[in-house]
Amino acid sequence: MEALTPSRSVKIGSIDIAIDHNCQVQLPYYAPRDLEFWKAQYKEYRRRKTGEQDDEVVEEPAVPQTPVKAKPACWAALLRPSPAAAAAAASKRATEIVSSQAAAADGRKFTTLEDVLENWQVEFSAPAVQPRGLVNSGNMCFMNVVLQALLYCEPFCSMLRYIKKSVVFSFNSKTPLLEALIRFVHEFRADRTPLAQLETGLDAPFVPEDVYEALQKKNVFQTLRGQQEDAQEFMSYLVDGIHEEMVSVLQAHRARTVLATGTEDSTDNGAGWLEVGPNNRALNMRDVHAEAVRTPITQIFGGALQSTLTVPGVTSGGTPRRSNREPFQWLALDVSSDSVSTIGDALDELVAPETIEGYMTVQGQPATATKQMALERVPPVLVLHLKRFVFCANEGVKKVHKFIEYPAELALAPAWLTRSSGTARYRNARFRLTGVIYHHGSHASGGHYTCDIQRPGGEWLQFDDVDIASLESVDAVLKEKSDRTAYILFYTICR
Repeated sequence: MEALTPSRSVKIGSIDIAIDHNCQVQLPYYAPRDLEFWKAQYKEYRRRKTGEQDDEVVEEPAVPQTPVKAKPACWAALLRPSPAAAAAAASKRATEIVSSQAAAADGRKFTTLEDVLENWQVEFSAPAVQPRGLVNSGNMCFMNVVLQALLYCEPFCSMLRYIKKSVVFSFNSKTPLLEALIRFVHEFRADRTPLAQLETGLDAPFVPEDVYEALQKKNVFQTLRGQQEDAQEFMSYLVDGIHEEMVSVLQAHRARTVLATGTEDSTDNGAGWLEVGPNNRALNMRDVHAEAVRTPITQIFGGALQSTLTVPGVTSGGTPRRSNREPFQWLALDVSSDSVSTIGDALDELVAPETIEGYMTVQGQPATATKQMALERVPPVLVLHLKRFVFCANEGVKKVHKFIEYPAELALAPAWLTRSSGTARYRNARFRLTGVIYHHGSHASGGHYTCDIQRPGGEWLQFDDVDIASLESVDAVLKEKSDRTAYILFYTICR
C-alpha cells in the first residue's frame, strides 16, 4: 500500500481504515480476522482503484505460508499471541488501535473515551443476547456467575456496547479491565428468542480468557485458576477496578485541560458543609469517601448512605448532630440476627439506631451517643449482598444457612430513607428482581456458585457454568432451595 500521510483515512471494501496523527492504522473494533473475508475486501479495493468489473479476476497477493494453528476456543483468542510469538505480539498489541465497525458503517465520528465517560447517561437499551455457557477451568464458578449477571444487567451492558461503538481503543493496558469486558460482551450474539424456542443449538461455551489476563495485569487474584474465591469479593474487584480505570482516564484528561487552559480544577474537595436536617436543625455534613470523579459505574451502581451521630445533652442549646455520607456500590446486609427472615427485615436492621456507650465528647465528658444509617441516594441497579459468612470466636468463619425471603418487586420503605428533600423521588420507586447469585455448600472457602438471571422480555434462566436451563417463572427463583442459598441480589429500578 502506498505511504499515507497523517489525519487520513482509506476505505477497503466496506471497512474504513483511519490513520491517526502518528501514522498508526486504526482498525474498526471488530475487524474480522477471517482470511477469506479480507480477500474479498482486497478484491473490492482493487476493483475501485482500477475500475475493473465485478466479474473480472483480480490477482491476489501471495499469502505467506504460516504454521497451521489450532482452532481458537473463542473470538478473543484470535487477539492473543502464541507462546512462541509473545514478545512480538505484545509489542504489536501495544500499538494496535481498533474501533467499532458499526460506527464506521453508519458514518458516525469516533469520539474519545473521556468524552463518553463525561457525557454518558444511564440507558436500558441493551439488546437481548443469546445465552452462552462459560467453561469452569478450575474452581472458576465464582467468576462465571458474576460475568453472567453483569452481561444481563441492562445499564452495564448498554454502557459497554456504547463505548465499543463510539471509541477508538488503543490496547495499551491503560484500561485493561474495561477492554476485556467489552471483548467479553462481544462474544454473545444478539437474539431475543426464548431458550426453549431456539431451533438451532446455542453457541459453544467458552473460557473468558481476556478477563483472566486483565485481572492478572491488575495484580488481582494472582492465584486465580484452581482456587475458589468469593463471588462478592470478585465482583468488587472487577467493578471497582473498571471504575478506577475510568477515574484515571478522566483525571488525566482534566489535568491536560488545566495545563492547556491555565484554569484551576474547581472540584469540591469534600471537606464538609452544613445541611438542613429534621426540625430545621443544621447538620454538619462530611463525605468520608468523596466521589471526586463521577463515572458510568457510579451512575449505574453508586448509592450513598447517610450516617448520623447524635450526642444528646452536650450543650444547653440543643442536640449536636454530625453526619457522614458514605458512598456504596452495593449494600451489605447482616442476616445473622434471629429477627431477620426477609430482605425488609435486613434493611430495617441496617437503619436501626445503634447506641454507643461511653462516647467521649469534645469537652472530654462521657456520653451515650446514637448512630443511625439511612439511604440518601439509591442507584438504578441496587445490588444487595447478604452477609452469609460470619466470624465466631469459637468456630471461626461459618455460614448462615437460613432462608431469607426476597420479593420479585422491592418498594423502598420511608423508614429506610433520609428525611431530606433529595430522597423524595425514591419514596414511590419500585425495583424488580433481575438476578440472584447462589452459594452451594457449607463453608466460605469452598462450595459452588450458580445464578438465576432474567433476560430482557422476562424470561428467567438458570446458569451453572456450561449448563443453561429455562425456569418456568419467577416463582422458581423466589422459593427456598435445599441445596443453595441466595448470596447476591440484583434489583433494577422499574421504568
